[in-house]
Amino acid sequence: MSRTRPEQLASELLVELGIEQVPVPVARIAAAKGASVTYDTFDGEVSGLLYRDEERKVIGVNSQHPLVRQRFTIAHEIGHLLMHEGRPVFIDRLVRVNARDGSVTSEEVEANAFAAALLMPRTLVEPAVAEAVARRGGHVGREDLFAELAERFEVSAVAMGYRLTNLGIVDPDAGF
Repeated sequence: MSRTRPEQLASELLVELGIEQVPVPVARIAAAKGASVTYDTFDGEVSGLLYRDEERKVIGVNSQHPLVRQRFTIAHEIGHLLMHEGRPVFIDRLVRVNARDGSVTSEEVEANAFAAALLMPRTLVEPAVAEAVARRGGHVGREDLFAELAERFEVSAVAMGYRLTNLGIVDPDAGF
């Protein structure tokens, strides 16, 4: 199975920085890539932004959002920083992850995929799932699994559910 560009890039970044445990330290990763992270209240549904010029790179995060959303936003903006050169500003609003109306650009899809792979790397998710299932004698409900892993990885249960589905660990139409 070939890996997508965002998945591969996130994996390489974790290896480069020697990150092998969760929760993944996204602010430290941003700093390692030369970006400062700032927190502020943003109007409307703005979750975060990336600003860069020749002298600086700044990731802005909506301080009113839950911590797990802030972490995803930082990871998302790191994705823009690394994959989408040439644009000096990205302003990201809360959008439905599964929007099918064309409102989500390919850059946003890539940045979301990168964020998911960075925060919930396959190499750490798969053993965590196996451990959770083994601990319960092979019987664990989907929602319980999502919640347990979400807490461990410091992401939302919804994000963890999408990640487990995208990794092929959970069948969206059945149990797993």
